[in-house]
Amino acid sequence: MKYCFDVHTTLPFLAFRGLRAIAEKTVGESHILDLSQGEPGYGFSPNVRSRQFFAFLNLLDIAFNNHSQDNLFFQRKPSDLSDIETVVEKTAHEYFHPVKARELLKDWSTFILSLEEICDTQNLGIDRFGIYYELFKYSNLTGGRYPQPAGHPLLQAAMAEEYSKSLGVSVKAHELIGIMGASHGIGAVFQALGEEGIGFLQRGDTVAMTSPVYSPYNTIFEERGIEVLSLSVNPEDGSIMPEDTEVLKNSKKRIKAFILIDPNNPTGFPSSEAFLQAIADICEVHNALIITDEVYFPFFDTPKASIVQIPSAKKRTVRIDSLSKIERATGLRVGDIYVSDEANKYISYEILKDVLPKEYETVRNLFFLAKSPGGKNIGLFRHITGIPGPSVGMALSHIILGKAERAEYVQMLRQKVTVFYETLGIPHKGNSYYGMIDLSSIENATNAHRSIEEKLERIAERGVVVMPANLFFSEEDRKKKDRKNMIRVSLPNLSISDTAKAAMIIKEVLNS
Repeated sequence: MKYCFDVHTTLPFLAFRGLRAIAEKTVGESHILDLSQGEPGYGFSPNVRSRQFFAFLNLLDIAFNNHSQDNLFFQRKPSDLSDIETVVEKTAHEYFHPVKARELLKDWSTFILSLEEICDTQNLGIDRFGIYYELFKYSNLTGGRYPQPAGHPLLQAAMAEEYSKSLGVSVKAHELIGIMGASHGIGAVFQALGEEGIGFLQRGDTVAMTSPVYSPYNTIFEERGIEVLSLSVNPEDGSIMPEDTEVLKNSKKRIKAFILIDPNNPTGFPSSEAFLQAIADICEVHNALIITDEVYFPFFDTPKASIVQIPSAKKRTVRIDSLSKIERATGLRVGDIYVSDEANKYISYEILKDVLPKEYETVRNLFFLAKSPGGKNIGLFRHITGIPGPSVGMALSHIILGKAERAEYVQMLRQKVTVFYETLGIPHKGNSYYGMIDLSSIENATNAHRSIEEKLERIAERGVVVMPANLFFSEEDRKKKDRKNMIRVSLPNLSISDTAKAAMIIKEVLNS
């Protein structure tokens, strides 16, 4: 192969690695301007307050559990809280400067009071001693025990409360299945529904999906021999053609599931209420399952529309989410599969009634079992597939103490998106986090004959890494219009000045 990738055959998440290797060789690792993966941890420390507090939690975990096995700290009677608070106070002053110790103790108070309020709202029946116990028993936060497969109760409750506020619907802790990031959830759902699971989605079946879409979804269905009907989205403004929804609604082939990423990856655009209602109508006609990936939901002002807010859609929706993007911590690996009580009942007894074996009881239990590794042996390793203790502690710290920094991050991201488009000289039409650019629209005539592979390698030689986007589009879309000059850029990764610098380099290469 002449170049490090082939835009027609190389998966985007493999192509960028070759481009990054070129950039490393020409400018060095520390000077790369990487706009390929959505990996916002480059060059700065995210959520400083909550990360410092997590360090304090780790020290407390050691203090509470540094005992012989016959003298476990939490074997004391639940009514005695004073010894626990004494250890907290002593640890803060022993390891930190007095000013920092006071800050951490203040955050500790906020943290515990917030967890008490969350437990009360979620009707968990966990008192203050129970909160301490769930946090620190058996060195939980420092990885001293296997994860809890059903999910850590405090984290599930905290996430449920966050979703209740952002989605505008009541979410209960027991409706969430803890997963190690959205990719884990995607794999679990399709393992459960596919031939290695209950066989709801088999070779020759039909699903619907937006195009462009997060490219692994295309690969999932290609490998499984499942036909995909596309709802085409304009990659540069997020719009759809109303007639496309009518085609899907009137399809003679039964659409068994609709796959939705909202807000969209790779375009960065959120779905409008009208768009979501159209999907709900399509799925009502076909009695289809809705699988929605809403990882990028927090990057848009609330109340943003979610498909779970539409009654006819909520009852058939499985929602996948993750904290890694909004918390700027893609290595955190904390997420959930949300199946509401209403959806659990409807999907189990209406959509899957002919294929769901009695041994699995409900679809929520099926997904819980399928999130374990083991191929066809669903449930084989479920006892080790919860969220690990260190990630639980970090996630709780972020959720409860990171609100101000999250808001600041979203505003900073909006500045980056604006400066990127302004530097390229093309209009910004409301997308966030990601953007899709047709390089043909910004290059001069002398570069038009060059292959996309050559263009992206030349850009990489200047230190800028982007992702070729041809295979984010469905095969049907690629037949309608040439997409080989499309790229996807991830805009949280760099500082504002480096984002502008990367855009300027792209423009210079394409016009040189």
